[in-house]
Amino acid sequence: MGRKMSVVKEELLKDEEFRAEFVELEDEFALASQLIEARKKAHLTQDEVAKRMGTTQSVVARLESGHPLPSLRSLKRYAQAVNGKVEIRVV
Repeated sequence: MGRKMSVVKEELLKDEEFRAEFVELEDEFALASQLIEARKKAHLTQDEVAKRMGTTQSVVARLESGHPLPSLRSLKRYAQAVNGKVEIRVV
């Protein structure tokens, strides 16, 4: 039986080197998670989003990986494809 991701993450975060790298990439993980959530909320597959964007499924997969960070233009095209919008905030 597999372990829950939250348990694995908790164990990995005990390692200082891993934790430092995780914190460094936290924004990328958050962005990737938001993109995937928006696509699922729109009930679309990666392939369907790609067609709406005029690109390929592999490009959408790369955007959803959060690495490298997508351009603002790509984020806007993705948001439009999933009937969403891009909001940028400095807090």
